[in-house]
Amino acid sequence: MATVTFDKVSIRYPGAERPTVKDLDLEIADGEFLVLVGPSGCGKSTTLRALAGLEPVDSGHLLIDGKDVTGVEPGDRDIAMVFQNYALYPHLSVAKNMGFALKLAKMPAADIRKRVQDAAEMLGLEEFLDRKPKDLSGGQRQRVAMGRAIVRDPKVFLMDEPLSNLDAKLRVQTRAELAALQRRLGTTTVYVTHDQVEAMTMGDRVAVLKDGVLQQVAPPRELYDSPVNEFVAGFIGSPSMNLFPGEGVTLGVRPEAMQVVVDKQAPEGWVTRAATVDLVEELGSESYVYATSEGVRLVARLGDRAVPERGSAVTFAYDPAAAHRFDPSSGNRL
Repeated sequence: MATVTFDKVSIRYPGAERPTVKDLDLEIADGEFLVLVGPSGCGKSTTLRALAGLEPVDSGHLLIDGKDVTGVEPGDRDIAMVFQNYALYPHLSVAKNMGFALKLAKMPAADIRKRVQDAAEMLGLEEFLDRKPKDLSGGQRQRVAMGRAIVRDPKVFLMDEPLSNLDAKLRVQTRAELAALQRRLGTTTVYVTHDQVEAMTMGDRVAVLKDGVLQQVAPPRELYDSPVNEFVAGFIGSPSMNLFPGEGVTLGVRPEAMQVVVDKQAPEGWVTRAATVDLVEELGSESYVYATSEGVRLVARLGDRAVPERGSAVTFAYDPAAAHRFDPSSGNRL
């Protein structure tokens, strides 16, 4: 286990107009599970690859356990990386894939077998150790990739969208298993994803990037309840926060704080907006009503009560005390 520090790290690709990562300051605690999240092109994978030693740093410093590793070769950083595409050797068995790095390091065969066996038990892979990757499901292959990282017992795990190739149901199951495994191992982990639901359900803290600049880093609940700007407010949460102009400010209201009222009878003091229903998503225990009000898209999350029909005229209402307020010029939280 180890701490990780990004000290004003900037990364610019040759010929690029702006840095892919700009002046990144970030402290990751020993044993922490930190998730880097943001839209495509925000610099999250570049940040991870720089920590792995796979991308050069233009300025700033990278430290692992207080040691400057900015110019250190990847193999000397004591990290293990899990990729999106598993990167397994097709001609090797599961056991040999998991122990391959240890064999290269000339570890005694008996020690390799023990580490592989221990990791296989941890991941539920004991019965698959003699199989080849082609004989495994996507979820099993991902666990093999995890096992290969675990047997190395590194200071830091780096994971670059490791679940993106899995189907939706398996992805939900595997992310729960992966988060539980990380907490059991206690290894410092930096995890990259574009999926904010994945980020919110897995990370001890979540770092939100936009255009290479760190917007906010905080525990998931704090990100949701107190976003520092409009971008974080709109990116975190599914569906995203309703944002619309108010008197001198931009107001933000979460879907669960927005109600569809009957006969235009909203609670006293609430703000109302006439809207036309565009779409209703019925998910069983809850429904989402999407509507348009004066050119602004709104969404409300409803419980199991009756929902309006598509095309119908409705009134959306919210308690102004539940609204977030942002500066319309800077986008920063007021």
